[in-house]
Amino acid sequence: MPSPDAVVREALERVLRDEGDRLYGLALRVTREPDLARDAVQSAFAAALAGAEAFRGEAALSTWLYRITYNKAIDLLRTRAREVPLPEEDGDLGPGDVALAQAPSAWADPGRALDTRRLHQELESALAELTPLQRAVFDLREAEGLPSAAVAERLGLSEGAVRVQLHRARLKLRARLAAQVQGAVR
Repeated sequence: MPSPDAVVREALERVLRDEGDRLYGLALRVTREPDLARDAVQSAFAAALAGAEAFRGEAALSTWLYRITYNKAIDLLRTRAREVPLPEEDGDLGPGDVALAQAPSAWADPGRALDTRRLHQELESALAELTPLQRAVFDLREAEGLPSAAVAERLGLSEGAVRVQLHRARLKLRARLAAQVQGAVR
C-alpha cells in the first residue's frame, strides 16, 4: 500500500499533467513573462508537495494548485520589482533590428497591417496597466471564456469579487483605448 505522501505526490503529478498548460497560462497572464510563468508553476508545484498536509480537501486539488500558482506568480513579480535590472552586455542588435526581424516579410496592405499592429500594441499596453489580479480575471473570463464561478474557484475569490475585478478591468481598458482612438482621430 502506497504511503500518504506517495498518494498526494501522484495526485499532484496528475493535476500538473492535466492542468499544466492552464496553470502556465494563468501564471503567464499574471507575470506577462514566460520565464517567470514557468518559475511560478514550478515553485507552486514544489510548494504544494512541501505543504501537502495543508490541503484540507474543501476544494479540488486543482483549485488549490491554481491558487498556489497565482500566489507564486505575484511573489515573483514582487521580487522582480525589487531587483535592479543590469544593462545588456550584448549590443549586437538594436530595437530597430529586433522590430525588423519580427515583421512579416510581405503584407498585402501595409497600411492596414500597421494599423492592426498599433491596435495590438495599444491593447497590450492597456492590459499591462491592469493589476495582476484584474489581468488574470479578465483573461480567464474574456479570453478563455470561463464562467465567473470557475474564475472565482481558480483564483480563490468570491464570484462578487470576480465581477468587481472584471468590471474595473473593463473600465480601465475602455478608458485607455478610447483615449487612444480619440488621439488617432485628431
